[in-house]
Amino acid sequence: MNARPLAAVGVALTAFLVVAAVITETLAARIAFSALVGLPAGIAAGIVAGAAVWTRLWRSPRARPALLGTAAFGYATVVAAAVSYAVPPARGLVSVATAVPFGLLCAVAVALLTRRYPERVD
Repeated sequence: MNARPLAAVGVALTAFLVVAAVITETLAARIAFSALVGLPAGIAAGIVAGAAVWTRLWRSPRARPALLGTAAFGYATVVAAAVSYAVPPARGLVSVATAVPFGLLCAVAVALLTRRYPERVD
């Protein structure tokens, strides 16, 4: 399985989510519209991270479990947000306090599986 595009997009998504959230929350007390600063910074970080994975980082087989684990965190967090949005009864159950541990659990699981079966990841 060629997981290079999957890893590049997932790492870009994770970088976007983390950088946008951190900058938006850091500036929230000082700037009324802190998301106007956080979102472009997150987009820039996502583009840089995705390009780095695509061009350089994927070449190292030892880095692939960490890259795919990082990508899994972004995908799992977006899935949790989509479930929270699309399934009204789940809105009370899905929050940042539950989505982040779910994403971390998925990241660890994918990293361990990739480390266990490296021949399946090309």
